Amino acid sequence: MNPESVSEMRAGRLTHVDTMKAIGMVLVVVGHSPGLDPFIKHVIYSFHMPLFFFISGLLLTEAKLALPYKAYFSALWKGLALPYLFFFVVSYLYWLPTHDMAASAVKYVGMDWQAPLMGILVGNGDALFVNVVLWFFTCLFTASLIFFAARKYFSAAFLLVALNGLGVVFVLLYDRSWPRLPWGLDNAVVAIAFYSTGHFFRGYQKATSDRVSKTGARILAFLMLAAVAFVANINGSVDLNTLHFGSHRSLYFLGAYLGIFALFYLSIGMPATRVFRWLSQNTIIIFPTHLLMFSVFTGIAVVVFGFPRDFKESSFIWTLLFPTAALLSSYPASVFIRRFFPFVMGKGRTKHALPQDIQSIEFGSLPGNR
Repeated sequence: MNPESVSEMRAGRLTHVDTMKAIGMVLVVVGHSPGLDPFIKHVIYSFHMPLFFFISGLLLTEAKLALPYKAYFSALWKGLALPYLFFFVVSYLYWLPTHDMAASAVKYVGMDWQAPLMGILVGNGDALFVNVVLWFFTCLFTASLIFFAARKYFSAAFLLVALNGLGVVFVLLYDRSWPRLPWGLDNAVVAIAFYSTGHFFRGYQKATSDRVSKTGARILAFLMLAAVAFVANINGSVDLNTLHFGSHRSLYFLGAYLGIFALFYLSIGMPATRVFRWLSQNTIIIFPTHLLMFSVFTGIAVVVFGFPRDFKESSFIWTLLFPTAALLSSYPASVFIRRFFPFVMGKGRTKHALPQDIQSIEFGSLPGNR
């Protein structure tokens, strides 16, 4: 066992999980960046959302599984449903005065002010057009609850095989003419496969990480990322939100798992930093706000400085600046939310800081703490 692993265990946490969450969050933001090269987007999309379901399962403890249903549901409600409702309200209040100025304004012609409110109940990406990324909250809520109930009766190994088998069948058979189901019930059929794998791997991650040096981990990560790029080049565009699994669906799970474990090994091979720790602790804020920030940046450029509406597509510079600015802006957003809306972080009113240890419910470790 290497010294870093010993210190992590004594601290009660494995810092590579923070690094995985942080890199995954950056990839989510970059993946939505305007003007991003299609191939890079295909590579990112092939695994970035499966990664977060995997991490959620990875951090699901036996103590949480031992909770009664009511207590577990309460943890999900506080950790996912309340932030979901909060960020929906924020997104809706932003959408009301700005939707007719957006490049996609034609889609909202004649739409009543109350029409987006149905999105709260439907809870999938199609209905959550005020902020499409909110689909992840409802899907994770549904997947977590289903897995919790199933785990009461079946072993982690059985669920690993059964749920991945079900996910593969769904991916191969899914027809886009099928009606979308509310609260991520259709997405969850696939998402819960990654969740179950993360939960099963929980018992092996320590031994796996100890068997490889940092240099070896980086080499494995590089080889796996190269394989992800190869698969993505063949399979093309995928999107778990819209249930689009590429032109060769049989490759979807392969690309997703290659990407997940590439980041696992990459996180082992990288040093733990305060930046990664902060990003990991604040993914619950960055994830639902970065698209709103993109919209604000665009509006300022168009309305205040007179830029053309399609300026974002004109240069790779904007592709870099938008995610960079969104990530930097997430810090004051975090300060504000932690101070005035601490329930979003599962906390009481507290002063914002970068503490050595944090006990709040974290995005990606839901429904409970590590």
